[in-house]
Amino acid sequence: MTGPTRSPRMPVMKPPFAFVRRLTLAVLLACLALPARPQQPPGYTIEIIVFRNGGDSGAMAPNEPRPVITGDDVVPQPGTSNKLGGAAARLNRNGLTVIGQAAWRQDPSAWNSRRGVSTARLGIPGVTGKVFFERGQYLHLGVDIVVEAGGRTYRLNEVRRVKADEIHYFDHPAVGVLAVVTGG
Repeated sequence: MTGPTRSPRMPVMKPPFAFVRRLTLAVLLACLALPARPQQPPGYTIEIIVFRNGGDSGAMAPNEPRPVITGDDVVPQPGTSNKLGGAAARLNRNGLTVIGQAAWRQDPSAWNSRRGVSTARLGIPGVTGKVFFERGQYLHLGVDIVVEAGGRTYRLNEVRRVKADEIHYFDHPAVGVLAVVTGG
């Protein structure tokens, strides 16, 4: 008696997992061959410009040195980013008064903690309050500041969801804040 015969048209079937195993190995080897990207320090860079309508009282001089921002969770960033670099000049040209601007790097705090960086640490004259950066399901940036100008007091208290690399405008009839968050 002879063994079972095969049709010449039917190829020998190999188990499908052998192909998957080879493909996985090839992908892993390709990943190891890729150059590693340089590691950036954790955190996000936050840059803000605080401004108000009209007048020069309390305005920051264009070449005034910026105070050093200090703290365990905050790292000062020299200069300004490309996102808001020319915004201060445009605001001044349009009749708005730039009170101050600052840039720093930090990790977001826990959602709803309202832990922020004080405007005194940011070196923005004539402004009290804080700027806070939080992460819940999304990133949120908030400002809770009080600006005194011409014997009047104006409060801007707003929190909004932000996306990285987008410019955000916090609005008040007398005062405004431009902010951008980059990195992450």
